[in-house]
Amino acid sequence: MAGVSRYYVSDNNAGVSKGILKNKLGFKNKKDLGAAETALLSDTHTHFFELLKKDKVKFDLSLLFSIHKHFFDPLYDWAGKVRTVNISKDNMFFAPVKYIDHALEDFNKLLKITLPKQSNNKDEVSQKLAIIHNEFNIIHPFREGNGRTIRLFLDLIAVNLGYTPIGWSKKPKSDYITACIDGAKGEHEPMAKIIKKGLKSSR
Repeated sequence: MAGVSRYYVSDNNAGVSKGILKNKLGFKNKKDLGAAETALLSDTHTHFFELLKKDKVKFDLSLLFSIHKHFFDPLYDWAGKVRTVNISKDNMFFAPVKYIDHALEDFNKLLKITLPKQSNNKDEVSQKLAIIHNEFNIIHPFREGNGRTIRLFLDLIAVNLGYTPIGWSKKPKSDYITACIDGAKGEHEPMAKIIKKGLKSSR
């Protein structure tokens, strides 16, 4: 799923060797590295849903860092760490490195007041999850894996509220990308629609 960095990076050689992200296991091609990431993501889903069943999940900023750390630690030295390079993607420019810490402080405050409650209906849950998704996406604090990290985070919230994991339909992929771009402009409804469509009651 990754392999070659999908971002434009301020230092084109940052963390990349011969077009492949430098990794602890020595993978040299995109296919093998992508397969490793897919397996690790599956393991990360299992791990955190098991913690959720045991009521050992707290929905705060530290959970996002824990997810990223668990996901990428076998592969990358920067797992669970704030990125040190400026990145952009699909005409989206994410938070400059020097502002990330401050942006994360603001995001943590927003998370505390936006986190959906059991009393919220499906429309309200979708809207709140869209805001959380989009505000995190604007920051993009990690070198790679920001989308996969925030989607698992939101899946855990959804399941905790009595839904199944969100059906993150990205077909056509352009709809999801457009929703991300709209979200960066403070327009959360497109992402809310994607999330609402993917929310199914588990009861």
